[in-house]
Amino acid sequence: MELPETGNGPELDLDILPVRTTGTGATKYLDSPGNLRPFVCWDHALLNDPRVTEQQKLRYVVDWAQILLKTRSDLDHSRASSSSPASSEHYPSGKLNVTFPPVPGSVAVFSQWLRLPDEVWLSIMSLLPHTHLSSLAQVCRRTHRLAGDHTLWTAVEMRNGALTERWLTWAGGHRPRSVSLYRCSSVSIAPGGLETFFSRCAASLQELNVTSCIGPGLHGNLLLRLIGQWCKRLTNLNVSWSGATDAGLTPLIQNATGLALEAVVLNGCQVTDEALLNLIRTHRKSLSTLEVFGCHLLSSSCLEEVYQLCPGLRHLNIGQVPKVNARCLTRMTSQLRSLLSLNLTGLQAVSDALLDRFLQQCPGLQSLTLSSCPGVSDRTLHSISHRTPHIRSLDVSGCKAVSDAGVRSVALGCRRLQLLDLSSTSAGNRGLAVLADECNEDLQTVKLSFCHVSSENVLRLCRRCKRLKVLHLYGCAQIPSEREIREVHGSVKVEPLP
Repeated sequence: MELPETGNGPELDLDILPVRTTGTGATKYLDSPGNLRPFVCWDHALLNDPRVTEQQKLRYVVDWAQILLKTRSDLDHSRASSSSPASSEHYPSGKLNVTFPPVPGSVAVFSQWLRLPDEVWLSIMSLLPHTHLSSLAQVCRRTHRLAGDHTLWTAVEMRNGALTERWLTWAGGHRPRSVSLYRCSSVSIAPGGLETFFSRCAASLQELNVTSCIGPGLHGNLLLRLIGQWCKRLTNLNVSWSGATDAGLTPLIQNATGLALEAVVLNGCQVTDEALLNLIRTHRKSLSTLEVFGCHLLSSSCLEEVYQLCPGLRHLNIGQVPKVNARCLTRMTSQLRSLLSLNLTGLQAVSDALLDRFLQQCPGLQSLTLSSCPGVSDRTLHSISHRTPHIRSLDVSGCKAVSDAGVRSVALGCRRLQLLDLSSTSAGNRGLAVLADECNEDLQTVKLSFCHVSSENVLRLCRRCKRLKVLHLYGCAQIPSEREIREVHGSVKVEPLP
């Protein structure tokens, strides 16, 4: 294996190593010199090469360990405990040969895993759900110490799980900065259990996201009351679809001394004009994000006052708020000139002319969602290509008047586009072909569900867009086979899988 040299002296290019991408949890260790603790014995040419940096060695070790723990093959175990020296001829195999001291035959293989450095264990543990970490902590003293490492609990997330008071106590005790609970069940949690959680992490919690959870233990009004009582450092609050009402917002506002919210997300909550405006007045100086998707009790006059109170809003979601009218959108256009993302899903008052005026005022817009807006046509896509050439995300799904002409305009004018949703539009093969040729540098997500596209052009998109990660083809009559897609793009996630 030939090791290249750089202008600053010999240094190994990590890209030529036969390693896979490791978990994000390893990043903080890879970027910090001195973090690679040696094994009892290194016996590998790569690890003894002075031109290989410590971070590169650690990345190689982490990848080997992850493969080993995943496959659990006898061959890997034998290599891991082999006492024979490794040679550079083994590099292409993708397996790392590490020499451990001889151990008695009666000693479990797991004892060898315990010899791995803490950095490797922490990187592997960072890939586990937080519910599994609490179980892993009960295995032995070392895993108990490692599973409780603060780096693993900075951002806590649980999806589709059943919460218990014991788990909440465990998680709160690790002082997380961010907590996200999505579609979790809380039927076994009493109000006192949730209060214990907030009391334990009150000094550290900055972001709370509780979305679509069921059970009285995570009801939005209870959450808002306890947040106002305990969480004085909170900046980002999301209680979407939690059943929150004015009865929850009122105590949050009353106990908001010292609280400065930057993001408020109340999607699907039953809040009224008065409660929302009181909240906005309290946090107007710090607020940059407001989402009230589906809050059908809000009026257009309320939103107009919101624009006056917070002209510096950067992210706004007023989709599916049925009382929004043309006057409200016109006021938004004239007052909110710092917006980076806007969601107007399902609003009947949206029109091409109104959007053109808005895009003139917000040339720095990064994300625009116009799903199911009947007044949107190719004219809006032409305006987007001329007014906001640096836009990254565009959703026009359900806009029947959008055709290949509009897609072509966006593809030619918005070369940095990363996400495009054309589902249920009149876009077809001509627009898809131009998209594949002109936006192939950054495009990562394309949704073409219920569009009339051919297998040939779908494969062309996959072949040209090397960064493509997600492709939606629901309801498409012609879908390439999985084998055909994998031949031109090995990692794109196609839904539904052909």
